Amino acid sequence: MILQNPYCLINGKVIKVKRENYNTVSVWIRSDIKPENGQYVIFYGFGRGEAPITVASYNDGISLHTIRIVGDVTGYFNRISEGDDIYLRGPYGNSWDLMEFEGRQIIIISGGLGIAATRWLMEEAIQNRDRFKEVISLYGVKSVDDLLYREEYENWSSKIRFSVIVQNPSEAWSKDVGLITDLIEKVKIDKDCGVFICGPDPMVKAVVNQLYNIGVDKSNIKVSLERHMKCSVGTCGHCMFGPFFVCKDGPVFRFSDIDHFFDKKGV
Repeated sequence: MILQNPYCLINGKVIKVKRENYNTVSVWIRSDIKPENGQYVIFYGFGRGEAPITVASYNDGISLHTIRIVGDVTGYFNRISEGDDIYLRGPYGNSWDLMEFEGRQIIIISGGLGIAATRWLMEEAIQNRDRFKEVISLYGVKSVDDLLYREEYENWSSKIRFSVIVQNPSEAWSKDVGLITDLIEKVKIDKDCGVFICGPDPMVKAVVNQLYNIGVDKSNIKVSLERHMKCSVGTCGHCMFGPFFVCKDGPVFRFSDIDHFFDKKGV
């Protein structure tokens, strides 16, 4: 979608609010935005500022956004209720291209809040699973308390290979314990697979190296970057990343394009 005025605020209506865990909330909003899979919006809080939030899912005019409460702007979502008005602008950025890998194995890897950026992608892969050799989704978090979208696990697992791993052992968790890289070791991965990743930088780097070492080309790996986006149109330089602006050139990148400066700070 091409915006005529990228700074124009759009009025939205809160349809549903769900507390995911101790610091994260999911909000369903009806508005006139028409996002593509992988894009984000900017939420505007009067007297507070703005915050970029990914579109976790979208259907028939209603978008889902999962927000971690960390500051003044996102703190607003701690008190939001069904029926409230909300203002946003967007959508911005590029999108995932799932069909680039049609006929091949698809692997979706999410860490922590990164599953908000891959949920819609996973839903699209599930809807079109007959067009791929196999769809695998792997999700890792630090603790049981950090898990998101728990009510969806059974449904996802019934349609694709969906697995969750928790880093810190707990009596409340009886399944896989360890890092996301441990979960990847349990999967038979095709060298020509298509990989989609979102999560903390150290996790992304470790996963990419692991996949590369077993023969997956970095050009077949796509990542959604979590950077400090502000203006959303590439003018403020807040999210400059090597020769790219994450806000308008991303947030989705082919890893081969950013490999040589991915783990360098201040670029």
